[in-house]
Amino acid sequence: MFLKLIYLTTIIYLTNLKVVLSQVSNLGDMASVLQVQVGDIADLIGAVAFLLGVGIAMLGLLKFRQHALNPSDPSARLSTAFTLVFVGAALVAIPTTLGVGIGSLFGSGVTNVSVDGSLRNIN
Repeated sequence: MFLKLIYLTTIIYLTNLKVVLSQVSNLGDMASVLQVQVGDIADLIGAVAFLLGVGIAMLGLLKFRQHALNPSDPSARLSTAFTLVFVGAALVAIPTTLGVGIGSLFGSGVTNVSVDGSLRNIN
């Protein structure tokens, strides 16, 4: 089954290779297309990390409430609540940290908030 999947993927790749190669004419065009795609993937990872961070932090707050209602419950430990809140805060901070890091390494501060150097918004 796995071998058939690899064979089918190879056939599809080889049939679309001419179309892919005709989209770029030189190495600079290929690099700019790759830069845009890497930026899109990084933005997706940042958005997923933000949403997961908010969800995990909310779970941490629910664990705090569960511990306050029943402190002797072993499933509602205070350390679990603190861990969930801190992990959620770290995940929420990932998109901002990536933007600041990219801006300080490659660009002019605040204007570069994405891997490919462009400001993006969700429409």
